[in-house]
Amino acid sequence: MARFLSRAGTNIDDLERQLARVGSNENDTGDEANVASTSKATEETSLLVASDHTLQYVHGRMHGDAPGSHKSKHKGADVAIPSVRKLGTWDGVFLPVMLSIWGILVYVRMGYFLSQVGIVGTAASFVCGYLTTTMTTLSISAISTNGTVKGGGPYYMLSRSLGPEFGGSIGLMFYAGTLLSAVLNTVAFTEPLLSNFGQKQGDVSHVFPEGTNWHILYSSILFTLCTVICMTGAQMFARASTFLSTFIIASTGMILLSFATRQPFVDEEKSVYYTGWSMDTFRENLWPDLQPIAQGRPSETIGSVLGVLFPACIGIMAGASMSSSLRKPSKSIPKGTLWAVLLTFILYMTMVLCLGATTRRITLRENFNVLQEINILPIVVPVGAIITSVTSTLSGVLSSASVLQAIAKDDLFAFLRPLKQRPGNDGMTRAVLTTYVLGQMAFFVGDTNAVAPFTTMFNLIMFAFVNLACLVLKLAASVNFRPTFHYFKAWTACLGALGCFAIMCVVDVVSALMSTAVVAVLFLYVHYTCAPKAWGD
Repeated sequence: MARFLSRAGTNIDDLERQLARVGSNENDTGDEANVASTSKATEETSLLVASDHTLQYVHGRMHGDAPGSHKSKHKGADVAIPSVRKLGTWDGVFLPVMLSIWGILVYVRMGYFLSQVGIVGTAASFVCGYLTTTMTTLSISAISTNGTVKGGGPYYMLSRSLGPEFGGSIGLMFYAGTLLSAVLNTVAFTEPLLSNFGQKQGDVSHVFPEGTNWHILYSSILFTLCTVICMTGAQMFARASTFLSTFIIASTGMILLSFATRQPFVDEEKSVYYTGWSMDTFRENLWPDLQPIAQGRPSETIGSVLGVLFPACIGIMAGASMSSSLRKPSKSIPKGTLWAVLLTFILYMTMVLCLGATTRRITLRENFNVLQEINILPIVVPVGAIITSVTSTLSGVLSSASVLQAIAKDDLFAFLRPLKQRPGNDGMTRAVLTTYVLGQMAFFVGDTNAVAPFTTMFNLIMFAFVNLACLVLKLAASVNFRPTFHYFKAWTACLGALGCFAIMCVVDVVSALMSTAVVAVLFLYVHYTCAPKAWGD
């Protein structure tokens, strides 16, 4: 019944609450048969818990239990299943999304953006990026209010609303994009680390050896630590994010405070020319001035800069990826995601205007560590950057592994069957380990500027097809697409899809065509090889 209602686009939360009340009343009379019936009806929901350092799914919401545990009758004995507090809008959606969007690029590449495309170009790039992500957020919010949301986050919502073909193809693109976002943050982590603690260029201390191989090693160590934390489950991730977010907020506040209080100064050795608030500096940095970032390299283009900048706008799926751990996913996902998008956009625009009006272009071009150099308390910037890398990597690993495990569970791709959850095995553990191996291989791609365009392309193609699929369902008035989120319209999905394809073409036309072809191949693969499913259309 629940599956039928979900396919019809009806939210079954009210039905579950009615069943819960019936079961609770009948428990008072000691009717064990009705208790079992109620338990079976509520079996559709699950709690994601950490046990023996692996993730396990257990049946939830049994009635008539003592606080802190769930009990069921089994051969005359009580079996206690520990309850786990589910996450709300703040810790389950808003914080993960905000920390994913407010990534390390703001610390290590803001000067690069302004030096190449100026204040106007950087602001316009952020507006374009946030326009597409906001329209995609509206589409995701519509899907999340279209029925019951379970484990697998965006993949589950897409596949149950759009069918296995769209769900599988877009789901794999989402997995790849989320994984590359984690890799990007891990690779960028080495820059503030070595600029402060490197043996040659360290400002604070000379501890860590430098070089390409050492960069890969440091990235690998961070990725390993984040994977270990993710193996303990969503609750550990939420606690770590909440704790670490205080340092990120403090570093961001200190950066903004420095713009307001720091006196003008010059440090020619580090090419730092800080003028304070100056209209001359603002005019100097206003318009684009594309130049090579190193000798022997070609000049940057609008597309190459946008390819590096766009990953600073993504991260909107972090909350939806935590759907199985949310108390009310259909309410928390739209509310938490939209507020996080608004707050980070305001912060980005403030940072662009402040840096562009106080620091000369030669500093922005030659010293990517400019935010630390002009800070009144310099150490908070690398601390914030490193912690931002950790939180974004945590979110990326956990989100991507959750999606991969959900796709494998639905048996859409034969090559993912080893990851399918079986009795006695933990599918999530295998998904996390697979993600870990693929992430380690991606470190050999190169530095931040080399990884960022791949991250941009995979996320844009996923955003584009999410919007396109929602647009088709809306125009076709499909019976299995009846979202209760009222701000989603056909024109918002159309604008989101067109914006994504336009940015993809600006970044790299060839890569855009290849990415679209990959999605088409995956779509056809699922259509012709996958057995018919009882869900989606």
